[in-house]
Amino acid sequence: MEHSVRYITKEEQGRVESLYDKNKEELGAYVERLLWWNSKINLVSRDVSRETLGKHVKHSLYVSLFRCYQTSSFFIDTGSGGGLPGLPLSLCFKDKRFEVNDIVSKKVFAVNDMVLGLGLSDRVKGRQGDVREMGWGEEAIIITKHAFKIDQLYSMVKEKKWNKIIFLKGYEEAIEEAKNLNGSFRLSIIKLDDKFMDPFFEGKGVVELSRGENE
Repeated sequence: MEHSVRYITKEEQGRVESLYDKNKEELGAYVERLLWWNSKINLVSRDVSRETLGKHVKHSLYVSLFRCYQTSSFFIDTGSGGGLPGLPLSLCFKDKRFEVNDIVSKKVFAVNDMVLGLGLSDRVKGRQGDVREMGWGEEAIIITKHAFKIDQLYSMVKEKKWNKIIFLKGYEEAIEEAKNLNGSFRLSIIKLDDKFMDPFFEGKGVVELSRGENE
C-alpha cells in the first residue's frame, strides 16, 4: 500500500477557520439542536460541553481539505450518530448533497429533525440501517468521523459505488489499521496537530483512502 503523511499547513488551517467563521451562526444553531437532542438520547458524550462540541464541528470541516471533497457533489456520511461530519459540511457547502446514515433508528430520527429545523431537507436526509445493506445510485464519497476502523469499513462497502473514503480519526491508528488491507490502495494523511493548532487536535488527522482500479 502506498501512503503519504504530512502536517497541515497554516494556509489550510486558515481556510477552515474562515469557513467556520463565515458559517458560525448556522453552525451554532446546529450545536444548539445537537445539545438539545443529546439531552434526550445519547448522540455524543452526555457530558460534552458546548465549547468542545464546537471543536468537533470544526474538526468535521477538515474533510474539505481533500480535492476529492471539493470536486464531488454526493456524500454518504456513515456511522454519523448526531450528524457529524455531514451536517456541518452541508451547512457550509450549499452545492453538495448528503445521506447521513446510522444503524440506530432514534439517532437518525434526531438527525432528520435537525435537518428539517436547519432548512437542509432539499439536499440532506438521514437513512437508518447497516451501511452494508444500503444502496445508492451514483458514485459517492464516503465520510465518517471516529466510527469505524479503516479495514472494517472497507470490508463493509467494498462492493458499493464509491470513489474514496475520508476518515476523521487518529492518524497513528489509521496507519496501523490500513496494514490489514490487501490490494492496491493509497492512504493520504493530513496530521492536524502541528504546533499552531489547538491542543484538541492532538493525535487527530484527516485520512483519505483511495482504491486501485482493480479493487
